Amino acid sequence: MNSIELNIHGMHCAGCVSTVEKSLAKVTGVDTAVVNLSLEKAVVTGSMDKKQLIEAVKSSGYTATQFIQEDLNRDINLEKLAEAKKRMVLGWLVTIPIMAWMLVEMITGLVYPSPEVYHTMMLLLSAVAVFFAGGDTIRNGWKSIVYFSPNMDVLIMIGCLAAWSTGWLRLWIEIHPFTGIASMIMAFHLTGRYFESKARGNASSAIKKLMNLSAKEATVIDGSGVESVVDIRNLSIGDVVVVRAGETISADGEVLDGIADVDESLVTGESVPVPKNEGDSVVGGTVCLNSTIKIKVGKTGKDTFLSQVVRLIENTQATKVPIQLFADRVVSIFVPIILAVSGLTFLSWYFSTEFMFKISTSVSSILPFFPFNSTPIAQALYASIAVLVIACPCALGLATPTALMAGTGLGAQNGVLIRDGAAIQRMNEANTVFFDKTGTITTGNPEVVGAHVAKTMTKEELIRLTASLEKESSH
Repeated sequence: MNSIELNIHGMHCAGCVSTVEKSLAKVTGVDTAVVNLSLEKAVVTGSMDKKQLIEAVKSSGYTATQFIQEDLNRDINLEKLAEAKKRMVLGWLVTIPIMAWMLVEMITGLVYPSPEVYHTMMLLLSAVAVFFAGGDTIRNGWKSIVYFSPNMDVLIMIGCLAAWSTGWLRLWIEIHPFTGIASMIMAFHLTGRYFESKARGNASSAIKKLMNLSAKEATVIDGSGVESVVDIRNLSIGDVVVVRAGETISADGEVLDGIADVDESLVTGESVPVPKNEGDSVVGGTVCLNSTIKIKVGKTGKDTFLSQVVRLIENTQATKVPIQLFADRVVSIFVPIILAVSGLTFLSWYFSTEFMFKISTSVSSILPFFPFNSTPIAQALYASIAVLVIACPCALGLATPTALMAGTGLGAQNGVLIRDGAAIQRMNEANTVFFDKTGTITTGNPEVVGAHVAKTMTKEELIRLTASLEKESSH
């Protein structure tokens, strides 16, 4: 049994995650398939072919590529955040004038400068927000329908298109157009997407900070004693590297020549420098504090200690805690249910005109913007669109993995590595916490600040016993 890691492109919500996981699970030989939305990564275990996995992801409407550890050095989250911000700003640039124009109509009852100009401009401005700023959402929603895997984008897509289409429908049927609502829906949706991207970027920044602890370049010395500076990605096992005082050790290896103190707090948590002599092992990412040493490279790339730590954090973030498994089950059936509820809402408002009129008149004072005086089809569309938009459960699927990423990432920055994400959820049941030794979570220089003596012992006796223990201890 082997493990294959893939980068998954095109996912936007928990529904996308569920679709990709189901597609991967159907591949012959797959035992487990776990997809992480925040990392855009899939970890698949079993006896299967990588090409089959990539094809399975493609058949579900997404794209998969080989996972490359070095990609972590690229700030992909910043690129996506910039794109999300650009779309959000464009959406609001056209939505704010639309809202102002609609507000004038609601307050005064006048359509300025004329009905034809007003409705034409509403169609054009809303089209910019829906099809340009929100183009990704529309495409992803349509794609998920084509592949029979409806996700959250479907709800937004249908809601926006239904609202926008009323601007055209008014030309053939008697209907109150609310074209501008489509722009408002998309603008708020894009704002949510922007903050989701920002939250994911903040949560995953801990991994990037860990990767930045490693040296970017190394000074390699050849057999004739000539030094050259190379990218650490070009290091090979057996290369001899020179590390001077204050420099970060570029790779895991063994000291060939020299004596130096090394700050290994990254590895052990101990704040006290560790002396290194010829033959001692060193870890990439630790710091040579004094003198110059020569190191023979023993591990490179994904086999180094720091890369293994990053891998551990990623695997922890990719695990699904019990509450997330529950959320995923809910999300997997949520979209079809909401589509059905929205359809029933439309039919109820359209065919039960008298009953709905009684309800609408009783709440008209608290819902001044609802088109109670419009035609039944307009009221039915308005109500069904409201169901689609307000029910979008993106937060349900994003909250748990984002919180898990933030927690494990913050822990890693502070030297706490969590092997199993489920342990975080069980943490609230803990009533006792044990720490191993001085230096792991302290400065390594303890001092007595007080003594609390039991009734069966005097303070002097306690000090005498403590001193006798300390006398024979080297720690």
